[in-house]
Amino acid sequence: MKIRPIILALTCLFSTSATFAAAPLPESAKGVPIPKDKGYFVEEIKDGLYWVTEGAYTAMFLTTGKGVIVVDAPPSFGDKMLKAIADVTKEPITHVVYSHAHADHIGGASLYPKTAHYIAHIETKKRLQRMSDPSRAFPYGMFVGGKTVPLPSITFKESYTLKVGNQELTLEYKGDDHEPGNIYIYAQKQKVLMKTDIIFPGWTPFKGLAIAEDTMGYLKAHDVILSYDFDKLVSGHWGRLATRNDVEIQKQYMQDIQANAGKALQTVDFYAIAGKVGYANTSLLFETYLNAVSQECANLTEPKWIDKLGGVDIWTKDHCYKVIMAIRVD
Repeated sequence: MKIRPIILALTCLFSTSATFAAAPLPESAKGVPIPKDKGYFVEEIKDGLYWVTEGAYTAMFLTTGKGVIVVDAPPSFGDKMLKAIADVTKEPITHVVYSHAHADHIGGASLYPKTAHYIAHIETKKRLQRMSDPSRAFPYGMFVGGKTVPLPSITFKESYTLKVGNQELTLEYKGDDHEPGNIYIYAQKQKVLMKTDIIFPGWTPFKGLAIAEDTMGYLKAHDVILSYDFDKLVSGHWGRLATRNDVEIQKQYMQDIQANAGKALQTVDFYAIAGKVGYANTSLLFETYLNAVSQECANLTEPKWIDKLGGVDIWTKDHCYKVIMAIRVD
């Protein structure tokens, strides 16, 4: 047995210098440069409202003259949010808003003062209570390094107006989408909206419609976002702010996926596939069929969008599957 050629082949296969095939990224997919000496970027959008990113996540905070309102705490930031706030003000953090319960967006909130007021939708509190259950096999936020966070001390069902000093935020719940409890956070004075895990500016959404729990609610959320009078959107992900145009573009992309999912369901022949695969292994039959339908939807969608959004060649098929399943069962 010739060991050396095998070792050489494995070395090439798993080499960190190996490249992976993917379509070139459009300019719109590129975020702001992150200062290497800081590891984060902070910028005032308008009138004391700032946004922060480390390149993969985005969050925001407001100086009020009577304390800082901070929205979300991605654990990937580490203490970067605290440093970003300290860059622009000496005001203490007095209020914390959770956009929703997912650990990758709020799992770093244990770094914030325990004396602050924590505000979230009532469903977010319920989920956080469930996640802090000691009988759970895995700790909350273990993948991204988050820890158990303070439970909301203020909750609401439909809307809540937060006024602190010279700032005001309107918090609203418009129904399920990405996750129950995922709220709209609107700063009317600055015309800034924060809505997480729906819009991915310059990109196709994260895998599986960003793991949306309610596919139809996720699709509807594009119109809800556009119903607000905003100039900038803090979307929770990637290294730049979104604009109304980004929302319109992603809405068109998702509309194409919906249309092409319908076409694929009408044109891919289940019985022809069954004739080749057979009926004995039902799992294999349906996996082969659904894979074929998803691939046909992707084939119809990708050519139009491949040079307009980043990641279209990687995750469109997965989005197609989610929409196809929603069409079939919702």
